Amino acid sequence: MLDADIRDFFGQLDHAWLRRFLRHRIADERVLRLIGKWLAAGVVEDGQWTECDEGSPQGASVSPLLANVYLHYVLDLWADVVATTATRTVM
Repeated sequence: MLDADIRDFFGQLDHAWLRRFLRHRIADERVLRLIGKWLAAGVVEDGQWTECDEGSPQGASVSPLLANVYLHYVLDLWADVVATTATRTVM
């Protein structure tokens, strides 16, 4: 079991890596383009629009889905490799 505290996770998602991970599973360019628009939406604070180069849109319904995809590739597959390597060393 792995217990981790991922500080400011939603604000730190790397867009380039997330797009690579999504492209690995999604072939439809229209869906990928739509996700790209969500990521590029930016933030409006006090009437001022700010571009976001990293992170997932806060409050967007797609954010948890994108976070799960990102964590699958970054954390789950990494844990599988570490566990496999650890068991090979023990045997």
